[in-house]
Amino acid sequence: MIAALFRILVHFLAILPDPIVENLATAVAWLSGNFPSRRLRLIRMNVDKILGLPPHTSFAKTFYRQVFGSQVRCLVETCREVVASGSIVLEDEQEWRRLVQGIEENGRPVIFAAAHIGSWEITGALIARTCTKQVFALAKLPKVRGGDAALEWLRGRLGLSVLWSHKKSLVRDMMSSLRRGEHLAMVIDQKPEGRAGDTVQFMGQPVAFVGGPAAMSLRCNAPIVSVATVRTGPRRFRVIGGLVFDPAHSAGSISEAQVSQMCAAEIERWIRLYPEQWTWEYKRWVFAP
Repeated sequence: MIAALFRILVHFLAILPDPIVENLATAVAWLSGNFPSRRLRLIRMNVDKILGLPPHTSFAKTFYRQVFGSQVRCLVETCREVVASGSIVLEDEQEWRRLVQGIEENGRPVIFAAAHIGSWEITGALIARTCTKQVFALAKLPKVRGGDAALEWLRGRLGLSVLWSHKKSLVRDMMSSLRRGEHLAMVIDQKPEGRAGDTVQFMGQPVAFVGGPAAMSLRCNAPIVSVATVRTGPRRFRVIGGLVFDPAHSAGSISEAQVSQMCAAEIERWIRLYPEQWTWEYKRWVFAP
């Protein structure tokens, strides 16, 4: 039932005209930025501590609305791409595609490092369309019953296969896919659950970072390639990212902590360029209760 309702909602959002989408985004942004909620509390705290915008200032309130409005617009654009592949125009993608295709032609797997910025689902579609070998995307099990089937349908429409992060066989499955020359896609900007890697500097604060990308890269000789798609206008997204780390080109020994810091620095660069398109409502830093 949940999966069926989810599909109906995706198709409904996909057909909304641009003017209605703008009105919807404006309304949701105003409501989300004015009515008390856990999301609003977290974004206020994070923006205050990280960007130095206290909640009572007009700059902060405008920024909250920009963040919430951007999420609505990117959600609708994602639905459009799910329903009709190719309905979104991608800008500046050729250089990134050549990088990935060159790595794949050498028979090597790629670990794609993504973040909750812009549309991470359109990012997944870009990865799947660029690669000739299978791409597995890591995902957390949704709390809503039936949400797993809905997410598998969504990712399947975009050309991705799902690896569920709660499974005990996760590490073995990830290693096996890389050794077969297949690829992994990970959204790595959230607070890690379970095994965390080393502490890194992220947006000026020390945080525990996901250890998977660095560990898998070093063990399987797999380059880490960053990628994100940020919205530049109606039905238009820009591709950003590039080679973050290649163990084959590293001089001497390098630690997992150093590789993780490279990944964190890349995501931070994106956030500082497109702060309104990042999801600020996560308990990412230690000051968030």
